[in-house]
Amino acid sequence: MSRFLKVFLREPIGTGIQLAAFGKHPAWDDHLDDIGLSTESLALTKQLLYSEGIATQLASGAWDQLERSGQAIEFDHRFVWGRDHQTIVGAIWASADRKRRTRFPLIICAQADLDSPPASALLLDYLAELGSLCRSAKTQEELLSAFGRAQSELSRATLPSNVGNLFSEITDLEENSVLPSLVTLSASLKSKLPRGSLETTKASGSRFRLLGISSQTKDNLSFWSAYLATQCAGPSLPYLVIAAGRRRWIDLIVGEPRPNDFFCLRANENALPPSRAEIEEAQARKLESEAKDYLGTYKSRPADARPPRRSWWSGLFSK
Repeated sequence: MSRFLKVFLREPIGTGIQLAAFGKHPAWDDHLDDIGLSTESLALTKQLLYSEGIATQLASGAWDQLERSGQAIEFDHRFVWGRDHQTIVGAIWASADRKRRTRFPLIICAQADLDSPPASALLLDYLAELGSLCRSAKTQEELLSAFGRAQSELSRATLPSNVGNLFSEITDLEENSVLPSLVTLSASLKSKLPRGSLETTKASGSRFRLLGISSQTKDNLSFWSAYLATQCAGPSLPYLVIAAGRRRWIDLIVGEPRPNDFFCLRANENALPPSRAEIEEAQARKLESEAKDYLGTYKSRPADARPPRRSWWSGLFSK
């Protein structure tokens, strides 16, 4: 078994939240000094997503070709990387270094001892605000100060045990359009997920591009991470859900990512169309029935009161 499958999102991190940042920022001459890579999972996130994934796409010229063909999108992504009851939530923004080189992005992420849907619901907005502070910082000291205050607050935070019903807030649920995506993903996972022990599983992952369930990034991340959590719990496989800003698709990676899996970050719908699966009619009907049952369960969960938005991170952004 690879090191990634053995340790990723499996180390104890306590009750707080661990923040990390890496990539490019105008206050640094080149890549910024790693900030907060205090767990092996966060270090692996940088290695797989940035040092191998993004760097490989740039070195190969794959994204340069997308730009020449007019099929490239900019970095403006949110992601949820879950496994069992731990999650890394992150954001990717277009950025540059002091020499105005713009090929690499800025990435900020947070590791929490929470299931992926509540983790994304709690952390996405805060990461956006922290990212805004960091991106507007003119000096290294300003960025490190903002980041240090955030980590200090989160190290002492007591996470709410109930974040309410994440599903009842989806007001533009496109059930008919999402059914084929659920069927495609379910069929593909049934054929690719390991049937035996994880120790015998090869490290290669599976990548999918599917239609989103909503026009809202947070809804898409919550819905698809919740579904993958149910599908990947048996073999205890990590799953990564990536949503590009203002786009109607999501990208999923199950298992250990390969560098080329991150081609999706800058590919539009013409360069990388939605995934399809060849499914026999009888199996398709069965999977569609299961998908409808899942959607029914998803929509019918009772709504609970959500906690006040700043009840556990009150003073950070007013300083």
